[in-house]
Amino acid sequence: MKSHVFQMKYFLAGIYIICVIFTCFNARFYHTPLAKISSVTEKETMSRKGTRDVEEYYYTQKITARILNGTHKGEEISISNEYTSSQVQNQKYHKGDTVLLSGSRENPGKSIRSIKRDGYLALLAGGLFFLLICITGKQGFYTIISLILNTIIFAFGFQAFMKGENILNICNVIAFLFSITTLICLNGIHRKTWASVISTICVLFLIMALFEFSIQFFGDLDYSNLEYLGSMSNSADIFWTDIMLTGLGAIMDVAVTISAATGEIVRKNPDVSLRKLIHSGREIGYDIMGTMINVLLFVLASGMIPMFILKMNNEIRFITIIRYHIPYDICRFLIESIGIVLAIPVSVFISSIIMKLPSLKRSDKK
Repeated sequence: MKSHVFQMKYFLAGIYIICVIFTCFNARFYHTPLAKISSVTEKETMSRKGTRDVEEYYYTQKITARILNGTHKGEEISISNEYTSSQVQNQKYHKGDTVLLSGSRENPGKSIRSIKRDGYLALLAGGLFFLLICITGKQGFYTIISLILNTIIFAFGFQAFMKGENILNICNVIAFLFSITTLICLNGIHRKTWASVISTICVLFLIMALFEFSIQFFGDLDYSNLEYLGSMSNSADIFWTDIMLTGLGAIMDVAVTISAATGEIVRKNPDVSLRKLIHSGREIGYDIMGTMINVLLFVLASGMIPMFILKMNNEIRFITIIRYHIPYDICRFLIESIGIVLAIPVSVFISSIIMKLPSLKRSDKK
């Protein structure tokens, strides 16, 4: 048995290595022209003071690259690239980089679009999948399946939105499908799965009702970046979907943890009373509540760091950013944190009832 497991791990490691190597040498399959940089020379052209009197240096690179695909494969081209020391709006390139050119396979052009990154993505994604299967075995395989299915659902949701469907209706459907797909893939068709699904949907309904209440009675939030939404008929829908999908993961995590724990308690001790089961589930929920809320805080803070730095670097005061630029993010964090807190009693009650239902029916028959 152990030798079979080791053989499977070696097989997966081989597939992983082959996939990474393939992405490094797959230029022939690209419709976009690719080139590998063979030499780079650069010089400083000028300097200029930016905001806060910070000196910004401007550089020009003379790049020689060899074309990797298309009708001009093997030919060398010269490319000029300009970048600044901050590299906020442009990029510095190095010898050995594989880059995407701006033209076509027949006429590759002489400007760079971006770096070819699929090799790095294959390395990271393949590493994740390999570790999931090697460390957690069958459960890791089911996790990968759920990730793939959720990605497909997400893609179909975007396609429906591009065809003119209402974004809120799409989000309602895909949130339900995300819950069903993830929980069935990870837990199978079991009572604890249905307990988790029902708990997740109930808590999601509660936090969306809370969001609607806050909008109706306290006025619309001062959403930033609305100028990028174009001609959407109801721009508030996009924030509804954001609240729903962001809170889904954390709420589902709490619901799954409590459902799995109550299911295990009932399995080990079928005669446990409903009251003791609810008490045990509640204590488990209290243990994970603080961690989950802090995870939400860290996710919010990490996403806001670039915006804070850019705006403060342009002499926008910290208090101004807090008052006028992030009220929606703060509201989202608070509503989702409330959702985590509400998920504990809701999940405990629903899971305890569903798990104890067979024994309660047997007691009634007696």
